[in-house]
Amino acid sequence: MRPLRSGDPASIGPYRLTGFLGEGGQGSVYLGSSPTSGERVAVKLLHSRFTEDERAVRRFLREADSVRRVAEFCTARVLDVGEADGRPYIVGEYVDGPSLQRHVSAEGPMRGQALIRLAIATATALTAIHRAGVVHRDFKPGNVLLGPDGPRVIDFGIARALDVSQSLTSSVVGTPAFMAPEQFLGDAQPASDVFAWAGTMVFAATGRGAFGFGALPVVMHRILNGEPDLAGVPEALAPLLWAALAKDHQRRPAADQLMHELIRSAGASPAVPGGSVGDHVPVPPGGAAGDGFATPGGTRRLAEPAAFTAVPLPGQDLPGQDLPAQGLPGQDLPVGGGAPGRGSTGPTGPGRRGRRGLLITAGAAATAVVVGLVAWMVVQFNDRTAATTTTPGPVAYGSALTSVVRPSGKKGGTVRLASAVGLDSTDPADMYMTQSWNMVRLYGRALTMFKPAPGAAGTRIVPDLAESLGKPSDGGKTWTYTLRQGLKFEDGTPITSADVAYAVLRSMDSGFEQGTSYFDLMLDLPAGYQGAYKSPTAVTTSAIETPDDRTIVFHLKEPFATFDHLVQLPETIPVPKAKDTRDGYQLKVVSSGPYRFARVAENSVVLERNPNWSPESDPNRTALPDRFELTYGMDAAQAADRFKAGEAEVGPLVPDGEIAAVLGDPARKAQADAPITTVRVLAINPQVPPFDRPDCRRAVVRALDLNAVRTADLPLPDEVPTSLVPPTVPGQHAAVPGLTADGDPAAARQDLARCGRAGGFPAKYLYRDLPQETAVAQAVKATLAEVGIDVSLEAAPVPEFHQSKGGSPEYLKKNQVGLIAKSWIYDWPDPYSFLPEMVDSRRIREKEFSFNVSVRLPTVDAVLDRATSQLDPRIRAGLWAEAERRVAGEAVLVPLTWRRSLLLRGTRATDLHVSPIYADYDLTTIGVSTAS
Repeated sequence: MRPLRSGDPASIGPYRLTGFLGEGGQGSVYLGSSPTSGERVAVKLLHSRFTEDERAVRRFLREADSVRRVAEFCTARVLDVGEADGRPYIVGEYVDGPSLQRHVSAEGPMRGQALIRLAIATATALTAIHRAGVVHRDFKPGNVLLGPDGPRVIDFGIARALDVSQSLTSSVVGTPAFMAPEQFLGDAQPASDVFAWAGTMVFAATGRGAFGFGALPVVMHRILNGEPDLAGVPEALAPLLWAALAKDHQRRPAADQLMHELIRSAGASPAVPGGSVGDHVPVPPGGAAGDGFATPGGTRRLAEPAAFTAVPLPGQDLPGQDLPAQGLPGQDLPVGGGAPGRGSTGPTGPGRRGRRGLLITAGAAATAVVVGLVAWMVVQFNDRTAATTTTPGPVAYGSALTSVVRPSGKKGGTVRLASAVGLDSTDPADMYMTQSWNMVRLYGRALTMFKPAPGAAGTRIVPDLAESLGKPSDGGKTWTYTLRQGLKFEDGTPITSADVAYAVLRSMDSGFEQGTSYFDLMLDLPAGYQGAYKSPTAVTTSAIETPDDRTIVFHLKEPFATFDHLVQLPETIPVPKAKDTRDGYQLKVVSSGPYRFARVAENSVVLERNPNWSPESDPNRTALPDRFELTYGMDAAQAADRFKAGEAEVGPLVPDGEIAAVLGDPARKAQADAPITTVRVLAINPQVPPFDRPDCRRAVVRALDLNAVRTADLPLPDEVPTSLVPPTVPGQHAAVPGLTADGDPAAARQDLARCGRAGGFPAKYLYRDLPQETAVAQAVKATLAEVGIDVSLEAAPVPEFHQSKGGSPEYLKKNQVGLIAKSWIYDWPDPYSFLPEMVDSRRIREKEFSFNVSVRLPTVDAVLDRATSQLDPRIRAGLWAEAERRVAGEAVLVPLTWRRSLLLRGTRATDLHVSPIYADYDLTTIGVSTAS
């Protein structure tokens, strides 16, 4: 407790306040005293934003008052509910002890009997809450207080009371790291509390979340698609927690089943809250003889450990019992055709599904339902554990996004790739497709590279040919790199700084149509320079110097703080001038990496080991396979068939027509990953009335139902965005004000009234004539229609959209197009590669193609300039965040979805992870099983 702060009230209703306890997302909590008994109470005064709607306040008071009927079993009593100066408050029993969150953070995870006591007490509290017809909705470590008489659960039902407030429809109700999958879709039920309880117990036992912590989109993805991490959870609790964390809410045990099984498993030992054998313990309401409890409100004397009774094996029934037919959580067992006493192996057919058995105490739960449930939970956990221990590495859906799947480190074998995407080139100077950038690192080394690692670690830039990252000078206009010692080409000749300089200069030739133009635009080249072929005698030391064989110095026109990101591009892969055959070089690229060309055709590359590559000079590549056979540009069906037949370790993107089948098959889904690839955005044109008025633009933002958009005719639903810049780009990203997963029509109508269009208005929406963009446009039209914005749709052929319509600000203004579909994918995960082209008004070309057609904010342009040149990474990150925040606040560029693609891991592939740079399996670290 701390003293009251200036501005804190002296009293709330009849309760005198004596101290300040804390503050959270719902309101401020004070220590007070009862006006009648004088006992200490906790008074929560809700934030003023919850008082905007009088009807909502009344509904809140009604909902909050209903939680007072919850029995006092391991819960903190709700004593009173009221309203003071229009702000609701709740008065609860004061528990003199820290929260579980604070205790674990300060003291470390709980162990042994203390952990078991906590589990039993909180499951008992959850049972009492559910039997009162209340759903907690926000069960988490912060809502478990460790009082002197044992754990107490608080704030039950408050999330529901807040949820009914119209002013809260734009926020997530619950704490994401502990929310069940169905809660992200707005469906909270008792089973959701069970999921959150299990996550809280994992935190208590390990100090971490079952699905980790982090940004909302990341945590959501893990909860919806990943498996919980139960490493470090005691064996006595792990099976129960595994079952409680099932994705399907119907497969989770109920709170009272948790309570019964925990007490049974404790064997009537001191694990019971505050008790031991022979002690009296509280009885939750609704107990009855036979379920281990006496009458409601009474106590029972704990029995000695009961005898064990066998639960039936698959195909068996206990004598005299007819157990319900249920499968394992997450699994359907075969039915029919099985011999008694064995798992069914014959054809499936009508009948009872098989059940697995184990020995449990009969006296703890008198019904066979509870007995069978525990059996299923334990076997399911053991089956999963066996699968993940016999197959090294995680094998769940999305595992390769954040970890290395099937790690082995074994060398040998051939990795085969079958892709339906064509290969733009094998020449490092003439490639721009991500599959080419992924491939080229096998035979070419740039000055730097992104660390070959999954997740956030893979967005970190590290030295490659260079022995360290660049050394800036002249305020970031000059960058110096020193090459590692002992670097060699495949023929054994040394790699020098001159080879790197020549590679960069040759890439500027206009004959190379696929490469980037970053170096052309940024380097301080002599006027009229056209590349090494057309300007062979030009003096280029104003742009690149090589004072010795290991040093290369780049001179830029303007300061550029993240030049290390630029020199990871294939253009800095060294090329020996004497062996450059220009157009023919793509067939005879001289290797500087661990592999060299064995055979090259138009869309086919075969690589073998480079004998002059030294692993001592290359800390980034593992070079596990002996050979790569890479085939691109295949017929999509042919590529898919080759992968399905096991003739490729890396296959094509899963075609739209097969995505549902993959996701519907648990075995195939477990071998799949779905990285974010593209951001789909909606440009709102301020040059077209009424979008010249901010409130009219904000009405569109608030009305958008992103859940409807993300699932619009998409076989693989996209991610619901929370910001313009996706989470794959490091940094703090600003939420778009008013943008919510389900939309907020009421708030949108208020914005329409403020902008003078209370009845709505017509608007034109232009998009590319593609099936998915058509489906998204129709979804946007439907959601905006709910608030009176009448959208007319116009589809343009892709070339026409870019050349003369969707990329032409002049056309959009002339034809009064107010909504324009856009999509963007960055060249590398850094704000510089994402924001400027999208939001810099100086890049708008009124009569030519422009990506940016809606953001005209000079203040943002100034922030972009400062961020681009700022060498201090912390200050730079803050500037990028400021630019993003300013754009988000203007409602001129709104994210609709974070698009995903579906990948499948080959059954023989090892050491797999998805590169966050290329959104595909990283070829530099992949291996292959050579076992027959």
